[in-house]
Amino acid sequence: MTVAKDLAQMAVECGRKPGRESIWLRELGKYVCPDSEEEKGALLQSDRPPILHEERQHPALGPQFKLVFLTSVTLTVLFLALCVVLTLASGKEPPPLYEKLVMGLFDLVKIGAGTFLGLLAGKRL
Repeated sequence: MTVAKDLAQMAVECGRKPGRESIWLRELGKYVCPDSEEEKGALLQSDRPPILHEERQHPALGPQFKLVFLTSVTLTVLFLALCVVLTLASGKEPPPLYEKLVMGLFDLVKIGAGTFLGLLAGKRL
């Protein structure tokens, strides 16, 4: 698997079941929450010992990590929406203070994007 695909799977799992811990199940090739019935059956059928290399590539995602990740994504999207709306509302010649406000919001978007990408990459490494 590629790194981008692993990071995308982690991001999707954070949004899928945010209040529960998720673990990687190699038989299904995806993250699962061990408390659902389908996934319990798959966990019971997997009697092979864990592979250390695979555990490093696919770490468990706890509810705290999911909360921080979803918060950073939500705030980043909010700041991006505010930035776009304020830019469209400003017209052709915005006042300097208005322009600084929009640039400050865009800086928060850049910080947020770095935050959630850093969270995923740090968890993967």
